[in-house]
Amino acid sequence: MDGQQWEMIQGTCGTEGAEGVPTYGVAVRHPDGSTWTWSDVDTDPAVVAVLLERLRLCRPEPCHYGDMVLDFIHQVAAGEL
Repeated sequence: MDGQQWEMIQGTCGTEGAEGVPTYGVAVRHPDGSTWTWSDVDTDPAVVAVLLERLRLCRPEPCHYGDMVLDFIHQVAAGEL
């Protein structure tokens, strides 16, 4: 999809026992002004940078954003990165 502008975003975890831990996610802005976000991909910004590069290169259709992020999170959890 043309016009995607992917960026890293930072937030804090709200999960019980991890409140306040910094988390990093991704956001994409579209030419029409809409934004899609996934706020808690990982606690390591270097890991999220790998995902960002994939998304920037792939330029997925919006219907695939969530699947791509979940697949990436599963790869990280499985130690495949």
